[in-house]
Amino acid sequence: MLARSRVPSTVKCVSSPSLSIIALGDWPAERVFAETRASSLRLNPQLDEIIERVWQEALTRRGVHLFDGPLCRLEDLRIDQHGLHLGMSPTGYRVFMGTNGHHPHWADEYGRHVMANPIGTSVALRSADGVLVFGRRSSRVALYPGHAHPFGGTMEPCNDGKPVDILGEMRRELAEEAGINAKDLTDLRVIALIEDRHLRQPELVYAATSILSAEEITGRIAADEHSGSYLLADEPTAIEAVLTSSQIITPVLAGTLLAWGWRRLGDDWLNHHLACCQAERQPVACWG
Repeated sequence: MLARSRVPSTVKCVSSPSLSIIALGDWPAERVFAETRASSLRLNPQLDEIIERVWQEALTRRGVHLFDGPLCRLEDLRIDQHGLHLGMSPTGYRVFMGTNGHHPHWADEYGRHVMANPIGTSVALRSADGVLVFGRRSSRVALYPGHAHPFGGTMEPCNDGKPVDILGEMRRELAEEAGINAKDLTDLRVIALIEDRHLRQPELVYAATSILSAEEITGRIAADEHSGSYLLADEPTAIEAVLTSSQIITPVLAGTLLAWGWRRLGDDWLNHHLACCQAERQPVACWG
C-alpha cells in the first residue's frame, strides 16, 4: 500500500532517527572519485578484546548470518569543481560490529580513529510508475531487523587493488538485493553523504531511476535480507507523512528521503523537515 496521506502545513515533529547530513549534491559517475589512503584506524589491546568478544557472541546467534568480509573505511572527503572525492582505506565487518555496531559512543570517547567507519550505500530507487521502492529488513539481519530501509549495503574494496567503482558498488547491491541489472536503470548518481548517528557510520546516498514498475521490483527482492518491499509514492505529501510519523524506518531511510526531497524541492523544504527527524545539516562538508 502506498503512503499518500496528507500532512498539515505546520509539521508535527515526532521521535525519529537521529542523523547528520554531511554533504548534498549531484554527482554522476564522472564526478565521483575513490582515492586510496593509509588507514588511520588505531585500536589498543583492550578495545580489540572487546571487539572480538562482540564478534564471537554475534556468531552464536541463531538465524543470523555473519561474515568478516573486507570493507572500505571512510578516511576523508573533499568537494571541488571536479566533484566528490572520497578517501578510503581497508577495514572489515568484525571491527564494524565491535565498534560502530555495538559501541558507537567510542567515537565521542576516543575519537573516530577507533571506529571502523565503513561506507554504507543506500539508494532512493524510483520505479517507472512513480513509486519510491525500499525494502523491509528481515529478522535474519544483525542491525535494524524489521525496519524499512533502502536497498544497498557496505562498500567493498576491489580484489585487484584498483580504486573502488563507486557507482558500480550500487549496481552490485541492486543486482543482489532487488534483481535489478544495469539495463533496468536509466539513471544512477550520488546525491548525499549522511551519518547514522546511532551507529556513527557514514552512508553514501544514491538516486536511481528504473524502467521497471514497483510491482516488478517487488517480485525480484531477495528474501535473505528483506522480508518484502516498502512502497512510497514519490509525492511531497507522502514523503512528509513518513518523516513525521512513528513508522519503523532506519535513520538511513530518513536521511535518504531528506536527500531525495532536497533534490526535488530545495533547501527550504529540507530545512523545514530536518527537526522532524532529529537531523542536522553540517555547514561544511567534512569527515575525520
